Amino acid sequence: MLRFQLLLIGLFSSFWSIQAQEDSTKLLYAKKFDSDAFVELGSQIMQFNGNAAMNIDFSANWLVNHKYYLGASYTQLANVEQFFSAEKPLVGLPVFDQRTTIKYQSAGVRLGYMLFHDNKVISLSPDFTTSWVGIKLQTNKEEAQVNGLLVSPAVRAIFNISDFFRIGLGINYNLFVFEALDTRNEVGFEYVTQLKPSSLSGVGGNVFFRIGKF
Repeated sequence: MLRFQLLLIGLFSSFWSIQAQEDSTKLLYAKKFDSDAFVELGSQIMQFNGNAAMNIDFSANWLVNHKYYLGASYTQLANVEQFFSAEKPLVGLPVFDQRTTIKYQSAGVRLGYMLFHDNKVISLSPDFTTSWVGIKLQTNKEEAQVNGLLVSPAVRAIFNISDFFRIGLGINYNLFVFEALDTRNEVGFEYVTQLKPSSLSGVGGNVFFRIGKF
C-alpha cells in the first residue's frame, strides 16, 4: 500500500512539474515583444518671434512591437532671429532700437504611437515631446539667458518607402514655458531686454526621414 501511495505521489509530482513548465513557457511567450530602433532627422518651419523660422530636429528612438516608440530628441534654431532691446535711459522711457539675436536649443524625451503600422503605404504617428530649452539673447554688448520647457505635441504622416527607410510630413505646436524676462530693473544689465513665452510659441510644420528597423 505504501508503495502504491508513493507511486501516486510520484505521478502527481511529475504531472504538476510538466504543467508548471508549460505555464512558465506560456508566460514567457506572453511577455515576449519585438524591439527595434530608428533615428529621425528633420526640419521644421514654425511660427517664432512673430516670423516664420526654421529649426533642425534629431531623435534616436526605441520601437516596441512596431507601435510604440520612446526616444531622446534634440532641437536647435537654424536661422537668425532678432528683436529689439533698449539701452537703459537715465531719464524717460527706453527706446527699443538695439538689435538682439535669439538662439535656442533643446533636449528632451519623445513618446509616440504608430497608427496603421502594418499598412504598406502610409501610417500615422501622433507623438509628444517634452524638452529642456535654453534660450540666449545676445545684444552687441551683453547676453541674457532663459531656461525653461518646450512642449510639442505633433501628428505625422509617414510614407513607408521600405522596411529600413521612411519619409514623412507633420504638423505640431511648440509651447514654450518659462518665466518672462524683463531686465529693466535687474542690476548688471545695460539693456532693457524683454521676452515672453507667447512670443515664441506657435504652430509648425515639418518634413523628416527615418532610418532604422521598423
